[in-house]
Amino acid sequence: MQSSSKEIRLIISITAGIWCISLLVFLFIGFKTGASLFLTAVYGVWNLVIFAGAYWRISRNINQVLGKVDNCIQSMIDGTPVKEFSATEESLLGKFQTQIEKLYYILNSAKDREKTAHEEISELVADLVHQVNTPLTNIQMYCSFLTQDTLSDKEKTQICGVIDSQVEKLGWFAEGFTKTVRLESDIRKLEPKKQPILNMVLSAVDQISLKAKMQGNEICLSGAQDIEAVYDRRWTEEALFNILDNAVKYGQKNMPVQIYMEAYDLFARIDVTNYGTVIPKEDYTKIFQRFYRGKNAALIKDGVGLGLYLAREIITGQGGYLKVESKKETGNIFSLFLRMEK
Repeated sequence: MQSSSKEIRLIISITAGIWCISLLVFLFIGFKTGASLFLTAVYGVWNLVIFAGAYWRISRNINQVLGKVDNCIQSMIDGTPVKEFSATEESLLGKFQTQIEKLYYILNSAKDREKTAHEEISELVADLVHQVNTPLTNIQMYCSFLTQDTLSDKEKTQICGVIDSQVEKLGWFAEGFTKTVRLESDIRKLEPKKQPILNMVLSAVDQISLKAKMQGNEICLSGAQDIEAVYDRRWTEEALFNILDNAVKYGQKNMPVQIYMEAYDLFARIDVTNYGTVIPKEDYTKIFQRFYRGKNAALIKDGVGLGLYLAREIITGQGGYLKVESKKETGNIFSLFLRMEK
């Protein structure tokens, strides 16, 4: 508003100058002619004309400025921002325009994020419905087989086993879907802070220990145990558990699952190594996609393909990353990287 203020001050100065000159002229004429009453009336009317003109000019200037402000705001509402004031001008209006422009882009980015999140949830629901249809169809088909009187007890038992496995698969879908939706809403609320990683690793190991024991897998922990990293404890523990669960599920029985921790300059690294079928290199990027299951995985164990997807989303959401590589053709190494500093 600096330029407008200068213009208003100039109008007032000119008006004051005209008024002073007029006063001197009328005093001179009155002194020469002695017509004081008439000149006083004329002088009063002249004053009204001068200040009415000044008021009109200032009012017009203010209305023009407010019109530009209104146009600037309306253009942002319409989605086509127009700059009415110079961004380089050191004035209140220039600063106001810059600040409201920043607010416009902040609100738009929030709107875009909301739209993206909505699209992701819609895509997730569509994927889930597609994935759920298969076990539901299988259950319906095998239930119809049970109505046949020609089936033996052994065949009925086998069919019941198939139905039970399909129901279990639906349970995995429900659990995975719940976690995914919860993650989608909480991913922007992750609260990473610098803290030791050992307690988080031990908690994840406790969760998988019973399943590992049933498989004959011993969880072996090694490496630096005094590392601190920046991460959200609750969600990162969930990510590591999913990786450990994957290692136990697809690893060889009676073989160890190894956890190794190491500190780098920028990242803390947690390796989870198992022995079993090697993941093909062409699947390295695909296995982190939602609902993706490699051919080898599908042949070995039932699953829904959400565990590694959730793990990757959690780790990348905190500025880290996740990768996989083979271990000399005898197993796989999943490496989880967490930032060392904020």
